Amino acid sequence: MNCIIIDDEEMARAIIAQMIANHKELTLVQDFSNAMQAIKFLNQNEVDLIFLDIHMPDFTGFDFIQTIKNPPKIVLVTSDKNFAIEAFEYDCIVDYLVKPITEERFQRAIQKANVAQISASKAPSEKLLKKIIPMNFT
Repeated sequence: MNCIIIDDEEMARAIIAQMIANHKELTLVQDFSNAMQAIKFLNQNEVDLIFLDIHMPDFTGFDFIQTIKNPPKIVLVTSDKNFAIEAFEYDCIVDYLVKPITEERFQRAIQKANVAQISASKAPSEKLLKKIIPMNFT
């Protein structure tokens, strides 16, 4: 899975990048210190997974999610436990990691992202659904 990191803390980006490097199924494409840079990148590139901080200056992680059309799978990474319930109101969020992140907890998040990606790829297309389920209710 191609992934990016969005976090205003340089040390947090470095730690997550190292954890990504320890997982051969992940490829870190780029990391960003702010959401605006990431939005520009995503307008021209696709990724499978985003590691996203919630608390960033000027633009929160939730603001970022609401700005992106068809966001990829997202793992929120934050030091604040208070947004966990709100986070799962977004279909794109597959997990919520609280800093400091352990390797074991990171691994579980990756497993959830893998399952979410497989499920999404097996979902029937809209065109197929129209063939299976006619939309005439008259």
